[in-house]
Amino acid sequence: MIGRAAQLEALTEAAAQPPCVIVITGESGIGKTRMVHEILRTPTLSSRPHLIGHCTECPEVPPLAPVIDALTCLPASALREVPPLVAGVLAPLLPALAGSLPSLAPLGDALAERHRQLRAAHALLAAADPAVLVLEDVHWADASTREFLRMLTTALPAQLTVILTDRDASPTPAFPLPGSWFSGARVHEVRLEPLTPRQTGELAAQLTGQDRLPEHFAEHLHRRTAGIPFAIEEVTRLINNDGSSLSTDSAAVEQVGLPAPVRRVFLERLSLLSEQARDVIAAAAVAARPVTVDLLADIAGLTQADTRRAVLMALEHGVLFPAPAGTLDFRHSLARQAAYEAFCEFERRPLHLRAAKAVLAHISPPPLAEIARHYHQAGRTRAYLRYTEAAGDRATAHGDPSSATRHYLTALTDHPGAEARIRLGVKLGIAAQSAMPHDGVIPALRRILAEDSPPQAAAGELRLYLGTLMRNQAGLGLAGLNEISRAAMDLTDTAPELAARAMSAIAIPSLKGWPLTQHLAWLDRAEALIPRIADPVQRTAIAANKASVLMFAGDPGAWRAAADLPPTPSSPAEEVQLARARVNLAHATTALGHPTAAQEYLTQANAILENNGIPYLEALAETAHLLLAWTTGHWRELGERAQRAAALYADIRDLAAEAHLVRGLVALHSQGDTAAARTDLVHAAHTTQLDTGIVLPASAAALARIHLAAGRSAHAQAATLSTLDHIRRTGGWIWATDLAPVAVEALSRTGWHEQADRLVEDFSRGIDGHHSPAATASLLTCRAHLAEAHRRHDNAETLFAEAAFAWTQIDRPLETGHALQGAARCALVCDRQRAEEYIPQALDTYRRIGAKWDLDNCHRLLRRHGITRDNKRGPIGHGDALTPREHEVALLAAQGLTNRAIAEKLHLSSRTVEQHVAKAMRKLGVRSRTQLAAALTATAADGMGQRYQ
Repeated sequence: MIGRAAQLEALTEAAAQPPCVIVITGESGIGKTRMVHEILRTPTLSSRPHLIGHCTECPEVPPLAPVIDALTCLPASALREVPPLVAGVLAPLLPALAGSLPSLAPLGDALAERHRQLRAAHALLAAADPAVLVLEDVHWADASTREFLRMLTTALPAQLTVILTDRDASPTPAFPLPGSWFSGARVHEVRLEPLTPRQTGELAAQLTGQDRLPEHFAEHLHRRTAGIPFAIEEVTRLINNDGSSLSTDSAAVEQVGLPAPVRRVFLERLSLLSEQARDVIAAAAVAARPVTVDLLADIAGLTQADTRRAVLMALEHGVLFPAPAGTLDFRHSLARQAAYEAFCEFERRPLHLRAAKAVLAHISPPPLAEIARHYHQAGRTRAYLRYTEAAGDRATAHGDPSSATRHYLTALTDHPGAEARIRLGVKLGIAAQSAMPHDGVIPALRRILAEDSPPQAAAGELRLYLGTLMRNQAGLGLAGLNEISRAAMDLTDTAPELAARAMSAIAIPSLKGWPLTQHLAWLDRAEALIPRIADPVQRTAIAANKASVLMFAGDPGAWRAAADLPPTPSSPAEEVQLARARVNLAHATTALGHPTAAQEYLTQANAILENNGIPYLEALAETAHLLLAWTTGHWRELGERAQRAAALYADIRDLAAEAHLVRGLVALHSQGDTAAARTDLVHAAHTTQLDTGIVLPASAAALARIHLAAGRSAHAQAATLSTLDHIRRTGGWIWATDLAPVAVEALSRTGWHEQADRLVEDFSRGIDGHHSPAATASLLTCRAHLAEAHRRHDNAETLFAEAAFAWTQIDRPLETGHALQGAARCALVCDRQRAEEYIPQALDTYRRIGAKWDLDNCHRLLRRHGITRDNKRGPIGHGDALTPREHEVALLAAQGLTNRAIAEKLHLSSRTVEQHVAKAMRKLGVRSRTQLAAALTATAADGMGQRYQ
């Protein structure tokens, strides 16, 4: 009873207090009968006789048939004294009660006989013990039954509960609503509404024994069934007919076909319609859209008057339903499918031809794809292909590349002419660049190149689009690069604009691509062609790729290239290129350690994407948001966002990899779930193809940290090897930011000190001359690990402190916490007191971002050194006294130094200094810096607080 609990409770309470009438309304399949059964199962009503009758659509039923069926269920033992002259008339109709009811001679007058039967039925119910009378589907009740219900409710027997089910709540002159009957009975009426998408998912999950189903699957199932429980049950059973785990792919809902019970119910209703009403239903099924009476008349070939009469009959029998804007439609797509399949193809073809012409005449602007479908079903191939291509052109003009891709691919697949296929292939390739991936695009472009012998210029353009799709969407990195390089050579002489675009596209570097120098060489070749390019869109595309390439490589010239991008695009096509550039720049600057710039680029990109629906770029922007939120410590609901992205972008390998990376990192650091983290991190590494230095290094680093925390140093080192090989092969040391520190730590712990030293030297040389604050902070961390491995703990402590400051400056709180923990670890070896200034900062940093796993690791470190936390206010173990760092900061503040000056002197952030000063003033009970000196003088030097126990 999903979504019905409150209604069930109210009706159950009412039914237990006769006399009363309960009316349950709602469309067919909504669950009226199920509600009745639940009411009858309640303890109060289950012991009473259940008198159940069903009204039917069949016009050839005897008078009072459902009432007689119900009275047949009445046991003789439940009867008290019955007036024999009145009730005896029912004896021939109720064999089970024949011994209790004497027979009476017929009256010979039909009207009088019916009246006597009505009175007898009423008297029989009045003479019975407490009972429940249920009449189902009273909208189909015959005249005698309706008359009986009026008589019954006018003088409702005191011990009787009446439950009626009705298809809808619309009164008719023949049978008004129960609430309008003249009676003193209490009438309780409820209307059962269709289930919501969420409730649809709950019902499907319950039917298949699942805990819950994905939101997108529930929404698709709801669209297919309109939330009608009967339809939901039947579709779900077909999807899960083998009893195994339910396929939650949305396509499974459409592929399952039409459930046989749904078809039977619909055909039964269809059989009750007139021939003209059947023609109208066929026209509505062929139209496959909400239709007006005028449109139906043209498709069915009927007059307006005949169409209106037929529509009224279809509405009366629940085959059609009113729809918005004065139109008519089927209740859900299953009903439309049942209607469509009820008519043979020979009947449907002329209807489709008339529908194409009628839709073109009645609807403006004409729905081109719909018209194309009608011509296709009518067997008019030329018109079908013409309208399909036109639909693609319109979608392109309206900024809907995904729809354009589908239309062009459809036309290309069915077109018999090679010249037309080449033309469509070019259109398809252009649209698919910005569309969500479609499995058929790459094979279609390959087929044109292999079978249709396109001219050199067209072949080069097709190869450019093919290679770009292979690289960006299909995860075929090197194969895509090779295809684009062939395209560049084909296009250099005939189409320099496209050649330059191809060259700048393959200039974008990747850990799984060519060496970085080779990518940059292609960028130089692209720039050499710019004087030959007149198209502003192509010039913008090349400029966008140049800024992206240089930023991914950490080249200082990237900032000038980004600033040179046009601030105000001259066309929607140029807007797309600028949005693409800014999303790429956001990814790159996040990795380089420029979070403010990354946020600005994303804001600019989103402003463009709000007005241009480009699914692929919108998805790319979302993963950029995820990565930026992760690095800056904004983890609230980040796991849920990453989960949604992983499901939505499962078909785009690199975007799915980034989503799985973030989900794995959240699972590790925020939840401490190493098993789930390893699954996501490994999946991310295996999935990524066009990796611009983000997924592989971060996933390898996180996996290595898991091993290090468990004391498996050799496993940690092994986890870093593959990605380090990619970095060495490509020369992309600027991408080693996340991986280098943990790789150095793993090498050092396994005793491979020489290899660790060499790695740090290579990293230092590789990032020299590049503009990456994150790489600089990472190098400091690497050197700190080296110093710690060589037991130079004082030096290591200083380097870790400098690294913590550097990480803080670029808003990387997790790395800041790791560096502070490293400084504390080294200080504990040399001077336990000095560790006291790092430990609280590290713990506070972890707590602030919710890094549960790292917090636990830090506490384990403290316990190994015999340090436990007390419960006093203030930093850990110090209660209300100053920590050494707070005392040091307070002394400098008392001397008149600004927060910034103190921060530079002590290698802290200004924010940290501000916090230390505020805490010192609070603990010393002063309100200004001028009072600090006197307060500090009065404080004993050895009274710096309680030590760790």
